[in-house]
Amino acid sequence: MSTMLARIFKQPSTLCPLRVGTSSIRFFSPPSKFDFQPGPPRLPKEQQEEFEKLQSIANSQIAIEEYNDQIAQQQAEGSTQEPKAPIVNSEIGSFSSLKLVPDFEGDVNPKTGERGGPKQEPLKHTKDEWSFNGRVIDF
Repeated sequence: MSTMLARIFKQPSTLCPLRVGTSSIRFFSPPSKFDFQPGPPRLPKEQQEEFEKLQSIANSQIAIEEYNDQIAQQQAEGSTQEPKAPIVNSEIGSFSSLKLVPDFEGDVNPKTGERGGPKQEPLKHTKDEWSFNGRVIDF
């Protein structure tokens, strides 16, 4: 073992001055916060120049005025026709989507004798929760 240590820590044959603290080597450095930038990858130079040119044209006052003129013209043409109300085919949120099946016919509940009461008893999942088909009706 001592011969192995002697080989590892072998003294140099000529003496050379030992430099301490004059230079440092970093074996690991954390990534710089400037290395990664969120966003799309960079375009090639020609495409980037074209993009910037198109952006400046689109943001110019002339382009904005042309767009506003087109909108005004379309509204003037469409003003002769009355706007139609949208047709909504959704029954979500309405009570017609509950689809309750009555437990009895007539006005009197045969089990309780109640007159004018509900035709179907709601499900009671817990002490304070009443629901019809999964929809809670009492908060």
